[in-house]
Amino acid sequence: MDDLRNTTGPVHGHVVQAGTINGGVHLSGPPARPVGRLPPAVPHFVGRADELALLTARLGAAPITVVTGTAGVGKTTLAVTWARSVADRFPDGVLYADLRGFDPLGPVDPATAVRGFLDAFAVPAQEVPTDPDAQAALYRSHVEGRRVLVLLDNARDPEQVRPLLPGSATCAVVVTSRNRLSGLVAREQAGRCSLGPLSAAESRDLLSAHLGPARVAAERRAVDELVERCARLPIALAIAGTRAVDARHADLVEVVTELAELSELSTGDGERTDLPTIFGWSYRVLSPPAARLFRLLGLHPGPDFGLPAAASLLGAPLPDTRRLLRELTGASLLEDHARGRYRFHDLLREYAAGRAEAEEPAGARHAAVLRLLDHYLRTSFAGERQLYPHRDPIAPGPPAGGAVTVPVTDLPSAWDWFTTEHANLLAALSLAERTGCAGHVWRLAWSMSSYLGRSGRWQDWEATQRQALAAAAGPGAEALVLRVLGRVFTLSGRYGEAVEVLERALALPVDLAHTHEALSLAHERRGAPAEALDHARTAVALSAQGGNRLRRTSALVQLGRALVASGEPAEAREHLTRAVDALAGADDRISLADATEALGRASLHSGDHTGALARFAEALACYREFGDRWSEAHTTARVGEAWSGLGDLDRARYAWQAASELFALINHPEAARWRDRV
Repeated sequence: MDDLRNTTGPVHGHVVQAGTINGGVHLSGPPARPVGRLPPAVPHFVGRADELALLTARLGAAPITVVTGTAGVGKTTLAVTWARSVADRFPDGVLYADLRGFDPLGPVDPATAVRGFLDAFAVPAQEVPTDPDAQAALYRSHVEGRRVLVLLDNARDPEQVRPLLPGSATCAVVVTSRNRLSGLVAREQAGRCSLGPLSAAESRDLLSAHLGPARVAAERRAVDELVERCARLPIALAIAGTRAVDARHADLVEVVTELAELSELSTGDGERTDLPTIFGWSYRVLSPPAARLFRLLGLHPGPDFGLPAAASLLGAPLPDTRRLLRELTGASLLEDHARGRYRFHDLLREYAAGRAEAEEPAGARHAAVLRLLDHYLRTSFAGERQLYPHRDPIAPGPPAGGAVTVPVTDLPSAWDWFTTEHANLLAALSLAERTGCAGHVWRLAWSMSSYLGRSGRWQDWEATQRQALAAAAGPGAEALVLRVLGRVFTLSGRYGEAVEVLERALALPVDLAHTHEALSLAHERRGAPAEALDHARTAVALSAQGGNRLRRTSALVQLGRALVASGEPAEAREHLTRAVDALAGADDRISLADATEALGRASLHSGDHTGALARFAEALACYREFGDRWSEAHTTARVGEAWSGLGDLDRARYAWQAASELFALINHPEAARWRDRV
């Protein structure tokens, strides 16, 4: 009987795989090589030969190099171009994280970046612990002794960088920042590469890439003046070059004169041109629909976005929005950084947000935000129904006209959606909180719940539910959020906190059967069988009155568990058999697995150890398929109890070791208990 096939867990930084009941613990091969983590190559990269050579020389001299320079000077372009040129020196992969250190909405939490690195290594969700320090340790274990390049872009300060350092002499780290990050230089002995503006010759080369060498040579004086007005900053030169191409029928002298006039108006100093003036120079010649899309995109809170999100902000059809996005990328005001994904340079994003504030009425801005929130809410709601089809649904609220919903029609498309958009979903929830869209706050938290739980993003799960609790209006929404928060605490072994929040839910006269069932589970897990049994019986009685067959069946399963915990396995079998019969044709495989596992417990406590093993094996197959590691861990521990009852202590110890590993992966306190049993 393969009751422990494919159970996984970390041992000394490696991956262990528990085979069949007769197997041992085996170390896997090396972790997956992270693929596709760098931004795309910049099409017009010029110069920087000395800086590229310095970065290469640093590979043998210092494991960490900090690239510093003013905003818009091309730090990211330099770092990405160099990283691509030396990628073959790092056979174990390249990792990239945009830390958004100077984003108006705040920098990226290092824990979020660490989790992104684990995803890049294709670490299964069940192997990712909940504690941020443990996640960082797991990340470092994956790069230890391997040749990996880590590029940390747009860092704010050393504290944001330090948790992301691999700590292995075989790895190289490049950090870019507007700040000097002297703490890294002093404490971590990082080398420094200071980046200044392009030289005049390099600036002309960059303009040549846009205008063509012939035009640059023919209008050399105007080109030189344009170079100086752009302060030889690559971002300004790229926009100016694009703008000059659009004005291809005018002499460059006319283009420079136009820019000088704008500079005089905006700064009062015709001798220099600031970046906002250059941005505005390109922005003001956009078509009106493209200009409106540009400024509305400044309201988007996440790191990047797709076509449907942009269309929702604008309230326009997808084909029209796609054409406008092409206009923005063609004007160098927006970057198409991946297939169907767009992002701003942070300076342009700040400028776009300012244009929205200045030019869009408050009502129009709010309507655009509502459409964007509705896009994320309704698509994630559809994804949630795929991840947990038998969960009691909520009403997503009235639709916002013009919001686009992405089709999510099966389990793979749901996982793809959440994996791509989870950072945007978290940002959207915070945007809803800031803009007073309370209904979107708690509904978004509900719609993300299964994904965050099953992907092991425990901190995000708890944080979003706390945001939802603050926003929940009315007893129905508040009770629902409290039950989800209670589940977060129950699954993570914080039983006292689970009971506390669930008792708060019990004071609200909404769906009391569900709340009693949740309380029964929390009490059962904390070792209070009398309280667990009392709440379970109440849940069954209330669900019978309500007429919800699936809710009553779920309550029967919990009653069975509570009866087993109370030492009454015979009565438990009676209720659980009814539950299994009711679920057999309901297409609710998780609930059927729960009922089957509970029947296994009843058999175990009745002395039928062989029957218990058969039930546990059925349940484990389902839990593994759905990624329910909490249930898998508890059931695996009970497999050990069954083998112990049969006198096979080798198999029992093996199962307890696997259970301990599983509990450790989800940072559960029961890990120590089963490790001690081994």
